[in-house]
Amino acid sequence: MSQITVDEAEAIEFMYEQSWTDGLPVVPPTSARVQAMLAAAGLSEDTILGSVPSRRKTVSANIAASNAVMAGCRPEYFPLVVTAIEAVFDPAFNVNTVATSTGGAAICIIVSGPEASRIGMNAEHNLLGSGNRANATIGRAVRLTVANGLGAKTGKLDASSIGHPGKITLCFAEKDPDAPWPALRLEHGYRPEDSTVTIMATEGPRQIAQQLSESPEDVLLAFTGAMKQPSQFITGKRGQCVVILGHEHAQSLRKAGWSKSQARAFLAEHSRISPAELAAGGIHVESGAQHDMSIGADGRIATFADPADITLVTAGGAGAGWSAYLPAWAPKQHSLSITRRLRPVGEALPDCGPDGCALPGFEYPSKEGLS
Repeated sequence: MSQITVDEAEAIEFMYEQSWTDGLPVVPPTSARVQAMLAAAGLSEDTILGSVPSRRKTVSANIAASNAVMAGCRPEYFPLVVTAIEAVFDPAFNVNTVATSTGGAAICIIVSGPEASRIGMNAEHNLLGSGNRANATIGRAVRLTVANGLGAKTGKLDASSIGHPGKITLCFAEKDPDAPWPALRLEHGYRPEDSTVTIMATEGPRQIAQQLSESPEDVLLAFTGAMKQPSQFITGKRGQCVVILGHEHAQSLRKAGWSKSQARAFLAEHSRISPAELAAGGIHVESGAQHDMSIGADGRIATFADPADITLVTAGGAGAGWSAYLPAWAPKQHSLSITRRLRPVGEALPDCGPDGCALPGFEYPSKEGLS
């Protein structure tokens, strides 16, 4: 077979014309670059990483590797990209709806464990911002794979009414908390030496400022004020969220002897909202609708039905007292957060049945009801 030499600038413009990009320039996925990605994860190009049977779509390692090259990943990042993609295709995550809904969800990716440090991910200052290649390109690779592998692109199947920058990339590393708090991977039953990827379909992040009080209650009430915002889609509808507890705020809680479990329980309790509070924000309790907005004995409605629905991680740089809150894009019946362990190269892939590569123990969410 004869080789064709193409100028890289021309190749980039061609990929724009084919709508293969996210609006930013991409790296042309040459055969050598794609093979380097596959070798780093120990995968053959025809290995299936996930599928959406209802759409008759599958994503191979070759598709993922090509998009990882386009995103600007280094080969050593690719095993984490693969782990995230496998999580995305768990039916409980419901990627088809996540990627095509008008709500415009990001795929938030949290890496916990030594692999994050090994490849140079950022868990400190500006971790949700610019400046770190691993954070930026791992998240971008996953999103490009979903867009190009499933056809969920702007102007086509991606029906996002507004969207937000996290749809390009939203990926960061956990900063292991000081003892006695457990890291995220330990809370999911994995070992300290393991690395894990946790994904959640989220809205954009809200920065949380609490610079005037070190009281644990005051620190956490600053979060619940944001959690009870009536115009957020999950408020009062039993969703999930990511809480990034910054340096000073985590320090305040630990110094006062609070555990992560206590913090989550406090957040779940104080984010409950009354019908009057919702109505004051122009939102009314749904009657006969698909979402559970049942009013409890206390006269309030749960934003988070279970404290475990709050993924609490420590991250960020020291400063004046900043944290962040990322609400899930939709209630749990539509999408669930998924955690997967990074497999060593050579370890077998999980068994994939007709409904995808699912972990046991999940009650799968509804695939209907969101536009």
